[in-house]
Amino acid sequence: MKEATFSVYITRGIVQYAAAKYGVDADSLCAAVGIEPALLKMPDQRITGELHSAVWCEAVQQTGDQNLGLHMGEAFNPATFGIVGYVLVNCQTFEQVLEKLSRYTHLFSQGAYIHFSVSQGFVLCDCDIVGDLKNYLLKEPRQAIESTFASLLTATQMLTGKSLAPQAVWFQHSPPADISDHARIFGIGVRFSMPKNRIIFNANCLNWPVLSANSNLLPVFEQHAQAMLDAINRESNYTRQVVQALTQQLKGELPSQEVFARSLAISVRQLQRELQAEGTSYQQLLDETRKQLALRHLKNPDSSISDVAFLLGFSEPSAFHRAFKRWTGQTPRNYRGR
Repeated sequence: MKEATFSVYITRGIVQYAAAKYGVDADSLCAAVGIEPALLKMPDQRITGELHSAVWCEAVQQTGDQNLGLHMGEAFNPATFGIVGYVLVNCQTFEQVLEKLSRYTHLFSQGAYIHFSVSQGFVLCDCDIVGDLKNYLLKEPRQAIESTFASLLTATQMLTGKSLAPQAVWFQHSPPADISDHARIFGIGVRFSMPKNRIIFNANCLNWPVLSANSNLLPVFEQHAQAMLDAINRESNYTRQVVQALTQQLKGELPSQEVFARSLAISVRQLQRELQAEGTSYQQLLDETRKQLALRHLKNPDSSISDVAFLLGFSEPSAFHRAFKRWTGQTPRNYRGR
């Protein structure tokens, strides 16, 4: 069975919080679970749920904080959460925040997805655990789910300037021995061993405006987020991972095969063999990814052709022009004009 993967953004957040709040040595924590500290500098990469779960367990052990997920959620900052964070801070309303969060959940977690509905004047916001993958959350959901719901309250306050007061908060996992922090954060309506992970609040909150909203920036960040989501949804394993990484890292320079192989913990030769078995190569994936990103960027009238060439790692605009004409049979200017 295929295993759910998780964004290193989340993993890095756990390690950094443990280091900043409790003085835990980040390198030692990484070494204890068998990951390279350098991986934390590549937050757009993904790791297996088994490894991510080990980071949670080790962080709880080294900090001694059984409510680590809750406390991380209280310190959550959307700006440190990659492209999804940039999308959220530029939404117009809290309802749009929830819509975008639902849409792009899989950019940081394949193990759970967030969705919401409105019933009888209340919002039912659920965090469902994926059951058709090998998924550590099926056995150890507590820290991740509690962190998610606490983060939602913190993010709401930061984005709208208003406090979200839940009518009820449900958790599927069993209650811990001490739930005083849960009551402090969520109020008196906290319930455990429930059929769903759900947070319920008044639907009027959906109309709250986001203080940092920028309608011009939102489509720019969404374009990037959608490209990343498309990459994740590709079926071929190594192809998907390389395309995803290319989409994330094509920002003015060309990442090498060595960088990708290192992030996947395999040799360059093995990466080449795996891609060959999937009927492709690094160069083919680079070429196709550049093409798709070029088409996306050129639809944005605020992106100049020279800026697009730079972002896609071309040494000069003329090289981009030649490549684009090979891809489409027309120049970038003619494509944009059409």
